Amino acid sequence: MSALQLASSLDLTRQTGEMSSPSLEACFIQPQDWDALAIQFRDIIHEQTECFNALRWEPHQLERIAFYRQGKLVSAAVVLKMKFPLVGGGIAVVKWGPLWRHKDQDDNPKILLQTVERLQDIYAHQRGYFLTFFPRADPEISAQEEEIFSLCGFQKGEALASPERYFVNTHISHEQARASLSQKWRYNLKKAEKNNLTCRFATGEEGFATFMQLYHSMLERKAFHDTSAIDTLKDLMEAKEPHLRPKILIVEQDGEAIAGGVVDASGERAVYLYGATNEKALPLKAGYVKHWAILSYLIDHPTCRWYDLGGADKDCDLHQFKRGFVGKMGHVTITPSYYHYGATIKARLLGHALYFARRKKGEIARLLHDARHRGIYSLFKSGK
Repeated sequence: MSALQLASSLDLTRQTGEMSSPSLEACFIQPQDWDALAIQFRDIIHEQTECFNALRWEPHQLERIAFYRQGKLVSAAVVLKMKFPLVGGGIAVVKWGPLWRHKDQDDNPKILLQTVERLQDIYAHQRGYFLTFFPRADPEISAQEEEIFSLCGFQKGEALASPERYFVNTHISHEQARASLSQKWRYNLKKAEKNNLTCRFATGEEGFATFMQLYHSMLERKAFHDTSAIDTLKDLMEAKEPHLRPKILIVEQDGEAIAGGVVDASGERAVYLYGATNEKALPLKAGYVKHWAILSYLIDHPTCRWYDLGGADKDCDLHQFKRGFVGKMGHVTITPSYYHYGATIKARLLGHALYFARRKKGEIARLLHDARHRGIYSLFKSGK
């Protein structure tokens, strides 16, 4: 369905009230019950789980809301709340949600529409929050979600500095996946496979310790500005729901770990969370073997549809690497901008001011880090 057809269909739904009776019934879910509910959706991702968010935010900042129709679960969302000091109100954020593609149901954008409207009513109209969605990048559903946010009156906001996100098709055979690679990527993979490299999925304390040793070695070597959630990894590996525990792949040469990757494979989209290497990995082209091993594993698990490689900073060699891996059968998708909605002028003014300040704070932090790194590098080169 094209964007125009979708918009027309959803607009007609709103005008005629189709499927509006019975309406979606909201139910707030206890923290200990959330993850068992969330894994019922194909579009589950860590930003919509309790095991991840509980490590990042204070308990009072999180709400978990599920929507039912006639007793049947149809959609859900984790909502992050931040209060404005003194003046009242605040922002409510749904990151990479809501969850609206239940494993037992066909995709139905009308469910997403009604879910967004209910969240809009509860958080923006009833409580006065500035409601924000951080839409997911997805080759198949991003356009539908953006269309619905616009239809519901949300204002398009900030865009990522590097919005490209890379998706490798895992819903194909191993032979098709290899043929899909760019010629250069396939050539480098063949060279890497001659370097006596082995791959294994590591678990438990040993897997965590091996990966983190590589990760800290990489941080010291590259001195990049790390804003990741790496400090949550140990706890995530012990998540109550086994399905939500990340998988760690270790690449070794002669028994020595030289590279590693962490993947969230809990939903239909597997996400590359973290990568790490030591100084031996690059000349051995270990990254090619690592990602090919992960892709091969995902192809053998038919519930997975895409391998999400994430994005890359501007002017970064990773763009070329990822584009070659995506190949002919994958997609390079633009991550949608944020979408904002405030029911009052006060909510809109305060909400936009907060996001402006947040963006500037991030820019200043990156500039300071780069300046410190350049200073250290200059001293190193001068021998002082």
